[in-house]
Amino acid sequence: MKIIHTGDWHIGKQVNGFHMTEDQAFVMQQVFEIIEEEKPEAFIIAGDLYDRAVPPIEAVELLNGTLNKIVRDLGTPVIALAGNHDGNERLEFASELLTDSGLHIGGLIKKRCKKVVLKDEHGPVNFYLIPYAPPAVVRELLEDSAIKTHDDAMRAITATIHEEMNEEERNVAVAHGYITYRSDKPKEECGLDFSESEIGGIDLINAAYFDRFNYTALGHLHGPQKVGSDKIRYSGSLLKYSFSEINQKKGLTIVEIADDGSVKVRLKEFKPKRDFRVVKGNLEDLLKEEVYTCGNREDYIKVILTDEGELIDPVAKIKGTYPYFMELQRENKIAREKANNIAVNFRDKTRLELFDDFYKDMKGRECAIEARMLMDAIIQEVEKGDGET
Repeated sequence: MKIIHTGDWHIGKQVNGFHMTEDQAFVMQQVFEIIEEEKPEAFIIAGDLYDRAVPPIEAVELLNGTLNKIVRDLGTPVIALAGNHDGNERLEFASELLTDSGLHIGGLIKKRCKKVVLKDEHGPVNFYLIPYAPPAVVRELLEDSAIKTHDDAMRAITATIHEEMNEEERNVAVAHGYITYRSDKPKEECGLDFSESEIGGIDLINAAYFDRFNYTALGHLHGPQKVGSDKIRYSGSLLKYSFSEINQKKGLTIVEIADDGSVKVRLKEFKPKRDFRVVKGNLEDLLKEEVYTCGNREDYIKVILTDEGELIDPVAKIKGTYPYFMELQRENKIAREKANNIAVNFRDKTRLELFDDFYKDMKGRECAIEARMLMDAIIQEVEKGDGET
């Protein structure tokens, strides 16, 4: 069975004041083209369809039109569930009625997770939908006081699935959260690739709970990546939503599940309307035509200025050149943020040595010999004056 796995659409999202709906609609046309080309038997959206629980009207219209196109016009069943950004109750509304049309939505977590059965020439494939739910909700639902964390909740939920799962058939889990085999480690060491645009405090969940599934389609992380093997994967987000994602490839994950349950995975990349790009240099150079016309002028831009002195209204000048300018950073500010504490052992250092430390922390390099000699002379003059007081 061929499946398209996607997630983290975040329809209706704003990034630094820019509405992304137009960009999302642009990419949706490529989604339709890929579906027509690949002819999948299922289309998965692994959570965060919307960017917030109460989405703006243009987001609702875009998602409504997209699902209608995929299910009705392209004849492809859609399997979707609520992520931590979605309103669970809103997505759950009329879900039973929609199932008959080929739109299978898991909005609310239930004692027995929603199971969708699709068939190909080799027999049935069972899809188990595990929508996002806080541990307290799962604890009350399952009447299990031992459930304290997201890991506890997922362990209990997957255990109920395992009780009924026929392992002689092919089984797919669809879930949303931080899934890793290194769940006993802090997030920095858990082996996952995080992005700045991922918002929501979800603790780590042990990937071992999904070992018995032939494939697990995950949402929540915005970078396409596997967890241990291609059997457990994040599709990544629909678009880049922060400059921490500039090197990530966005697209659709094509999954083929063979009759023996083995999987093959490949990525179909999108060509976005506007990419995220970082430009670096001094202000005067970045405003030159040969620089700002290098690449798509309509890309979303982050500017890192290397100028050392004060600048007069650099934001207005940059906006006049780069229409989709998003962020400004000064390189000397970056150096200050990374600076070491120059006050360490300061009593053992001369004033010139303290100046050397300060200059290196601020500029990121050693002070020139001539400038250092000048400062030495100034310090000596000040110290001489101190002695006369």
